Amino acid sequence: MLLTIVVFIFTLLVLVISHELGHFLAAKKFGIKVLEFGFGLPPKIFGKKIGETIFSLNALPIGGFVKLFGEDETDKDVLKNTRSFASKPVFQRIIVVVAGVVMNISLAVILFWVVLFARGFEESIPLLTPHQFAGVNQVNESVILIGGVAPGSPAEEAGIKGGDRVTEINGAKLETSDQFINLAKQRSGEKLTLTLVDPGEKKRQVEVVPRVNPPEGQGPLGVEIGMVSIAHLKYETPTQKIASGVVHSYNLTTYSFDILGKLIATSLATRNLEPVSQSVAGPVGITNLTSSILHTESPLIPYLNFVALLSLNLAIINILPFPALDGGRIFFLLIEAVTRRKVKPEIERWIHTVGMALLIALIVVITLSDIGKLLP
Repeated sequence: MLLTIVVFIFTLLVLVISHELGHFLAAKKFGIKVLEFGFGLPPKIFGKKIGETIFSLNALPIGGFVKLFGEDETDKDVLKNTRSFASKPVFQRIIVVVAGVVMNISLAVILFWVVLFARGFEESIPLLTPHQFAGVNQVNESVILIGGVAPGSPAEEAGIKGGDRVTEINGAKLETSDQFINLAKQRSGEKLTLTLVDPGEKKRQVEVVPRVNPPEGQGPLGVEIGMVSIAHLKYETPTQKIASGVVHSYNLTTYSFDILGKLIATSLATRNLEPVSQSVAGPVGITNLTSSILHTESPLIPYLNFVALLSLNLAIINILPFPALDGGRIFFLLIEAVTRRKVKPEIERWIHTVGMALLIALIVVITLSDIGKLLP
């Protein structure tokens, strides 16, 4: 558990620092004074001033910030100061704000390329909704996928994990999940050899004995299982391989928006937030996912892939035009660029404050939901 917490904190540190470093470097490039570079959100635990910038560690480990001189000031002397954010042309301010997202995307592109290189430029992605990926050779296949494993079940004891694909039982190829379920029931009490393929495309065999009298609500093996369509992606040509990090990032971004759109549409149609709420994870959920990855046989490449996905998702979330996020700030700057008039700083500050409060409340709700998922 200690290793999981350390790795989680390290992961968060990498994601936050890379994002805020984008803002920091862009601000420095345009001569804007950076007052503070903070990891986490206030209250402040401690800080050290280096040059003109305070580097601080804060109590709430749910993000970070770069505080710029004159970012939302109304004082005319500050606004006229050439070191202030507000004094810069609107296009420079947009670059400073969007630079954090650019850094997260850049990190994702690099890590995805490393992951694809390690996997022979091949990747398999579960298709939660039909999707055609661009710039890569794609073959779709229906597979039997383990969705979850019950604690203390024969499957857990055998080392079966959520995300594993089942291809064979006792050397016989499986075609459907119903075939798997029926065989597990028919052979209860007998030792079975399952051939599995993990998310990193590594094949292994495990031995497991299905229970004769499983607990209520569980099957003989204690797994959630179903048929899922998998997109097998292969970057074959030299050009595809060189560009694979960029293309993969683009494909996963469009795929994420496709899934999000379908989930929102389902929630609106059913007037039920569960499809969306069950598909997001907060700090607790991410820690749990980190633990699962660290307990795989070869965790390095799956971990790098996980960090790349988190970095890409952080960029996607931050670019959304919601108050307090980078996308919300860009929205106000675009209004200024089009109308040639700034929104009053007091109004914009109030909107971002409300947005931040809503985001913190959302994180609390998601965290409580994550904890609820872990409880028996």
